[in-house]
Amino acid sequence: MTGPAERALSPGVPFATSSFEVTWPEVPLPPVAPDGPGAWLLLTDEHPAALGRAVALALALAASGDDALSLPRDDLGELPGFLAERPVRGVVYLTGSPYAYRDPDAAQELLLAVRSVVARLGSGVRFHLVTQAGGEPGLAFLRGLVRVLALERPQLRASLVDVDARSDVDVLVRELRSDAPDDEVRWRHDVRYAARLARAPLAAPVPAGPGAYVVTGGLGPAAARWLAGTGATRVVLCGPESGEPGAVVVPGDIAEPGVAERLVATATADGLPLRGMVHAAGVLADDPSSGWRPRVLGARRLHEATADCPPEWWLLCSSATALFGAPGGTSRATADAWLEAFAAWRRSRGLPATIVQLGPPRLPDLPRPYFSTL
Repeated sequence: MTGPAERALSPGVPFATSSFEVTWPEVPLPPVAPDGPGAWLLLTDEHPAALGRAVALALALAASGDDALSLPRDDLGELPGFLAERPVRGVVYLTGSPYAYRDPDAAQELLLAVRSVVARLGSGVRFHLVTQAGGEPGLAFLRGLVRVLALERPQLRASLVDVDARSDVDVLVRELRSDAPDDEVRWRHDVRYAARLARAPLAAPVPAGPGAYVVTGGLGPAAARWLAGTGATRVVLCGPESGEPGAVVVPGDIAEPGVAERLVATATADGLPLRGMVHAAGVLADDPSSGWRPRVLGARRLHEATADCPPEWWLLCSSATALFGAPGGTSRATADAWLEAFAAWRRSRGLPATIVQLGPPRLPDLPRPYFSTL
């Protein structure tokens, strides 16, 4: 692979005309005219923290004059008929503790559960996801689903509302009853922030030169050429074959146990320091059980394999689907959003991680606040 993909490995080199990032300006709730009582359907994946939050929200809604209905997870097949008999203002899906979804398999199960609910919703009800993510990728990835639903099911007006532990449940009631158009919202210390896509300068180039490097994914040959041109001492690729003179290949699936450890051990043999990593594994299917494996589970394996020898830098490459959305791209968008949150999670712990989301900016013609600053 040559051209833009190869140049993209050094994000400071302008290989595209535009660069974007998600910003979070403070956006107060709009004034809401007094409205009569209504009903809400509260759903959970039945994690204890989710059930507790649902009870607290039901009590707060009742205090505001609204009714809160519930439907056990085992009865989700009856959801269409349930909603036909009981009109509601919205369906609210509450998740559990962020630590319950730290394992990528648990996050996949959550995604499948939410998609099952979405598939049963008609066009006359709004869908809200409520999380208390705390920066954990296992919940933050849901923003990728919201971006896809904005294109696939715009009539749902799906939203993701993330609250912190210090925000009172009353702010969630105000958020729901306001019916505000924002589709990604964060409440921090009872202050409301909303996601806005904005143009951003290109990132600075990652440093390269003598040392060892580990590369995964389809950009492997391009990465090997780029790194060799900077004077890399050893480049180790994960895959069936090299195709690049001088590169060392460790065969195997990066998502399988032990493969990441073999990559790192080969790279650092003879005491060579691990200078950098490029993780560019793709998502080939819109099925989380298989589509997440190389990108999400592969990143987790590399993180664990380098616990005792962290690289100077780690470049994570993904598509731009989590930024712009794409019909039929749920697995890709959620995997990309997981990777984006994972990079931030590592940085919050003093570990290197930079993400570059590659792809043509397909700006949908949607009257959404998320795109209002472009």
